[in-house]
Amino acid sequence: MKQILATLMLGTVLAGCGTSTSQDTLTESPSAKQEQPVSLEKTSAYVPNPQLPDDRRLTKINQTVTDDKGDLTLKQFKPVNETRKIGPIEMTIEEIKVFHARPSYGMIDFFHGFTHEEFFDLIKTRVTITNTSDTPVTFNPVAHFKLNGEAEKTLEDDVYLESLAKTYAPSETRSGNFGFILERPVKSIELLTSDVLDEKQDVLKKGTTYSTFLR
Repeated sequence: MKQILATLMLGTVLAGCGTSTSQDTLTESPSAKQEQPVSLEKTSAYVPNPQLPDDRRLTKINQTVTDDKGDLTLKQFKPVNETRKIGPIEMTIEEIKVFHARPSYGMIDFFHGFTHEEFFDLIKTRVTITNTSDTPVTFNPVAHFKLNGEAEKTLEDDVYLESLAKTYAPSETRSGNFGFILERPVKSIELLTSDVLDEKQDVLKKGTTYSTFLR
């Protein structure tokens, strides 16, 4: 009799375990689907810059935007919206802005790596870059940036640090800014891109230039 009772109890326990396992499986299924990675296009959402305020609403001279990173006042503005084809790279120069910047106290140390002034002017260019090919290519949108036909800036002087100089995956699109602190007023700029390189670092297409005057 004791053996019969023990057998029945063991069967009940095993049945309970089976039910629990089945319920766990059903419970975990939806969450497993939710954890699937979501592919987001880099141009579909604005990513705040960690160093400088969001200037997207600044379109009129002397407008100011303020946040916890400091103040930006618009001094010059040139909408461009011009697309250049550089081999497999399509680069749209969207706009060029010149600001007077007043960084917050917490950001001063960062900018001391570029200037000893606490307030300064800076020029910013916004671009969108697309690799239209089915293979990776390496590209830098700003190999040289010439101001007033004299002073030159390179990516080492860039204060935005938005990783636009990189290897672009097939069909990858990236939007972002690069900008430089100004030592004097700017009337004209000349932008020279890098060459476009393939996976073996061979040149697919020589870089191009873009020049314009600012008011």
